[in-house]
Amino acid sequence: MPELIEVEIYRKAAANSVGRRVSAVSVFSKNYLRGKTVVPDLQSALCGAQLDGVQRIGKLLLLEIGTAVVGFRFGMTGRLIVDGEVSISGLLYTTAEVQDRHVRFALEFDDGGSLALLDPRSFGNVELNPDASLLGPDAIGVSEAYLRKVLQTSRATLKSMLLDQQKISGIGNLLCDEILWRSGLAPTRIGSSLEPKEIERVTCAINTTIEELTERGGSHMGDLQSQRHPGGVCPSDGSELLRTTVAGRTSWWCPEHQH
Repeated sequence: MPELIEVEIYRKAAANSVGRRVSAVSVFSKNYLRGKTVVPDLQSALCGAQLDGVQRIGKLLLLEIGTAVVGFRFGMTGRLIVDGEVSISGLLYTTAEVQDRHVRFALEFDDGGSLALLDPRSFGNVELNPDASLLGPDAIGVSEAYLRKVLQTSRATLKSMLLDQQKISGIGNLLCDEILWRSGLAPTRIGSSLEPKEIERVTCAINTTIEELTERGGSHMGDLQSQRHPGGVCPSDGSELLRTTVAGRTSWWCPEHQH
């Protein structure tokens, strides 16, 4: 969290600033910069340049400013603020309050507006000219043929494959558990063990889950969400959910219908 759905909301909010010119760049923690990105390079590349476009690949937000691209990764608690308005009022695992001390990066525009990244737990980052080619195709519209290609020779678990941003970009822990619950597949299944009909189910579940949860308002709006706690039961068959660690992440799933 935030996952693909939330970052798409941020993209739409940031797109309202296209055409504005950057007048100042503020970095409130050098540790928030990723790779070789340093403050002087950011200021040199962005100040005086115009925001020409906004894109999203998976959970990575890309701002095209002049000849540079700035990548925003939101970690677990990152939110985007445009002209003082928070794009999403609240996220799981963090406070809904907006505090100045949680602002990690900000752009000021010559018309007096601003765009800022708020991140209480500081797990996100900002990078100048990130290598987006390292990311797999966006989860929206992922094809059955592509999934078959990446799964058929994999010895990794199904959950680890869906969370691997180099394979498919945009799916986080909440979406992944919801997708697997809807597709009736255990997160511990090995990728190469899936039959063609099971790959078809996963493909369908990815696309329908993202579409439905986008309409509901967020990655945390899945049918399984309210039962992600000790003693929680499967909304489908009433069986007690299992809580296990798969791919290093806490996973909730139904042993009765997920195989």
